[in-house]
Amino acid sequence: MYTSGNRVSRRVAAAATVAVLGGTLAACSSMSGESGDSSESISLGYTATLSGDFASYGLQMRQGVDLAVEELNAAGGIDGRTVKIVSADDEGSPANGPVVAQQFCDESVTAVLGYSFSSVALAALPVYDTCSMPIVASAVTSPELSGASPTFFRNVFTDASQGEAMARHVYDSGVTSIAVLFQQDDYGQGISDAFTAAFEKAGGTVTSAQAYQLGSVDFGTLVDTALKDDPDGLFVGGFYTETAKIATQVRDAGSDVALFGTDGAVTPDLISLGGDAVDGMTVYSGFSASSDAPDTQEFVAAFTEKYDSEPTSWAALAYDATKVVAQAIADAGSTERVDIAGALSEIDGFPGATGTISFDDEGNREGDLIFLTVDGDAFVPVAE
Repeated sequence: MYTSGNRVSRRVAAAATVAVLGGTLAACSSMSGESGDSSESISLGYTATLSGDFASYGLQMRQGVDLAVEELNAAGGIDGRTVKIVSADDEGSPANGPVVAQQFCDESVTAVLGYSFSSVALAALPVYDTCSMPIVASAVTSPELSGASPTFFRNVFTDASQGEAMARHVYDSGVTSIAVLFQQDDYGQGISDAFTAAFEKAGGTVTSAQAYQLGSVDFGTLVDTALKDDPDGLFVGGFYTETAKIATQVRDAGSDVALFGTDGAVTPDLISLGGDAVDGMTVYSGFSASSDAPDTQEFVAAFTEKYDSEPTSWAALAYDATKVVAQAIADAGSTERVDIAGALSEIDGFPGATGTISFDDEGNREGDLIFLTVDGDAFVPVAE
């Protein structure tokens, strides 16, 4: 179960879970569930934005989920039961969150993976609470999700922790003044607020802070305002599409200001869209394919063999989330949702492709970010 044995978990009590015995996937000897038939497969729900402008995250996560399921089934499944995925495209719409959640509650889904947008996950949680559905999300970072449900967990770091860590990193790199641009939504606002507060606390100066709308194309006025005070750096709190456009327009304006972005920019699409303009940009993530950690390299090798491409952080996070859920099912010895949620609350130090995974009492992942810089066509770790 990869637990210290001394964790205080209010979430277990809140979810009305039973005590969980330790064990591994191979050692789990019995399992009860809604079907009562060990020959039946175990269904995991997967939902994300799988179409439209921001399908990239959801499709990349699905690659990680599929690889994890393939490996689990090749190793005999969970207690001899194969794992299958029930997938739904939430289209990035909060209105679809409760609809998909109800679908999963009504079906024989034992746990849910995915989620591209915090707003969709937040809208879904009240429905999941009615059926005690355990969720392990991999791309939603809003602080509003912290402790929002006793059955909600995420193996991606929160906006608050990410913004604070990035601000310290930027200031420690020698940047003492910075302009901030951020997308006008919970993600962009949360990141920029945390970044600004931490950067100023460190002693830095935020010369300007401006919001933009998702889907914007012309950033000329915003870029001019951001550059007029001659800051040392420019931080973009947003997704890859707008980040690439902003970087391009900054360089077109003749500025060589240092550029910084978020985990929402860590996708090959940033480089394909931004080209030379994003070269040298610093971003952060919970994963680096170049890490020499054995668990990371095993995942990278398997992913590359299956997809003929290097995995993104989103693929790695979703891969780990799937393996963590499988471990929780095995630890619980049950496919009852409330039991799985209880086992998830006890996960501590699980070895994953993205490093060791532990959850705090609000369901948030504990650990440290990795800082990356764009170097040609790759994201490489920043030298310490």
